Amino acid sequence: MASERESTTEGKPPSWKKWKRSHGDVLRKATEPQRALLEAAVRFVAEVEAEHMMVRLSGFFLLHAHMGLTPSQVGAAVGRSDRAMRTVQSLDARELLESVWGEMGRHRKPKLSAEHAGPIALYLVDHRGCTLREMVGFIDRSLDIKVDPLTLRRFFKVYGLGVLRDDREEEGTDARPFDLGARATVGRSSCSPRRLR
Repeated sequence: MASERESTTEGKPPSWKKWKRSHGDVLRKATEPQRALLEAAVRFVAEVEAEHMMVRLSGFFLLHAHMGLTPSQVGAAVGRSDRAMRTVQSLDARELLESVWGEMGRHRKPKLSAEHAGPIALYLVDHRGCTLREMVGFIDRSLDIKVDPLTLRRFFKVYGLGVLRDDREEEGTDARPFDLGARATVGRSSCSPRRLR
């Protein structure tokens, strides 16, 4: 039978036969389609064993495939506890992706949070003409947080602190909180097309 033969992939034989011997009780309780899924899972996990997130994703897939596999069966196949698989089973797809992104370091906690808006707003009120460098210096000295200009711009946009700046443009425009260069001239650029009036 094809599933009984062991082939080598990059010099590493799959561990299906060994797993099958040690988990006979799991296989006896499984239907034929479930056995096929369990074999595929064991062979897949043997290849991606070092990638924890791939193992979790394969467990999620098996638990949500509507094939009647239990968390203990899936846990045995992917090498995790049935408790861990019950946790994975309770997640919906979005929650699983968020947990994976969290482990990968995406969406890390921002340097500046809502609690910093008050001291920064007070500084802006007291120092209306401050420059970007002065603002970054204040945050570094008083809050002990090193921020770059882009982070500071995003923070100002989120908390609406741009309204405290004197040099902002008229209401209704999406002006940046700080200008790093000279303001654009009012006249037409040589690169811009001529407007029809």
